[in-house]
Amino acid sequence: MTSPDVGPVVESATVGPGHDGRAELVVVLRHPNSATSTISLGEEALADLLASGSVTSLDDLAGRHWSELSAIH
Repeated sequence: MTSPDVGPVVESATVGPGHDGRAELVVVLRHPNSATSTISLGEEALADLLASGSVTSLDDLAGRHWSELSAIH
């Protein structure tokens, strides 16, 4: 059985261009097996994240568990 806190962790986060020219949050996740994956979240998710007050900079995301991002709408 795996622990609930085992899973991907944010390695880095940057703002990048989306396919429609709008900004996206580009996140690199580090998985427990050391593999990485990259995901993109829309401009609205980035705005919600910053408005929530839980981070003041994208640098604040490094080391956080993926579940903190997966709850962003």
